[in-house]
Amino acid sequence: MTTPFPLNKQPPLRYFTPSQNIEEQIGILSLLIDTAPPDSARVYTITPALAEYIIKNRNGANRKPNTAKIDEYIHAMETKRWPVTGSTIVFSKGGFLLDGQHRLLACIRADVPITTFVVFNIPDSAFAMIDIGRKRSNVDAFQIARVSNPGTAAAAARWIMIHEDDPMNRGKTWTNEELFKYYEGKLNSPTFHEFVALSLDIEEASKDKSPGGRRRNYLPAGSLAAYLTIFSRVNRKQAAMFANQLLCNQRHGRAYINAIRDRMDANGGRLHEAVRNALFVQAWNAFRQEARPSKAIFTWNLSGDFPEIV
Repeated sequence: MTTPFPLNKQPPLRYFTPSQNIEEQIGILSLLIDTAPPDSARVYTITPALAEYIIKNRNGANRKPNTAKIDEYIHAMETKRWPVTGSTIVFSKGGFLLDGQHRLLACIRADVPITTFVVFNIPDSAFAMIDIGRKRSNVDAFQIARVSNPGTAAAAARWIMIHEDDPMNRGKTWTNEELFKYYEGKLNSPTFHEFVALSLDIEEASKDKSPGGRRRNYLPAGSLAAYLTIFSRVNRKQAAMFANQLLCNQRHGRAYINAIRDRMDANGGRLHEAVRNALFVQAWNAFRQEARPSKAIFTWNLSGDFPEIV
């Protein structure tokens, strides 16, 4: 059996260049991103047309662009003061742009090619440490990694970690890297994403008008999805049935929503998150034990130990 190249040599690396038409540039870039990424960063010249393709098709839900920063880059490019720096355009293993959005947007608007280092095949989770000078939020992290419903998924992951660490410590935080690593290792499953999506529906269905005319949010989707996921570890089928009672405002679901409304009304529209979560556990426990859905279920207050999940 023969090989197309001698064993002691690598096949020639293909480059995209401004002399190629845009279809050729896109084809070679796609090959480098998806099929045969180089082992190290290399210098490429990116045309405005190729930059536009990347922004439209490969941008991994980066943050909202900083107009002032883009204008600064445009001025440097238009006055030919844009050198090859050590900064890189970064593409992830999943094929999305992790870093370089502002430079590419400036390239498009200035209509000037840029020559820059480009690196491929970086783990999707690396977003947490890229451009660390401008802090990315948990939601940014989940957006860049293309997680469905990133805001709710990030909130749910954090609430699950809080429950496992200390359910009373609502202010506990983790780095983006820690939170996303936990999500990838323990939560990234159809069950989790189904409860995230369902919780968004429940949150919307439970809202109503407050006396001042604002729509009061009784059941935030993040903590709701977190505890439904935790309940599913006990019994997934029953967790789905319980979620449906919340969505349809029935039985134990209705009792819980009414309990939350009563407590919020009595407290000027505010409610400690630990109280909301503890009452949710009490509603679940009553559902599991087939207790009558009534106000008598909800006995917990901040002076007590957080209820155990049955």
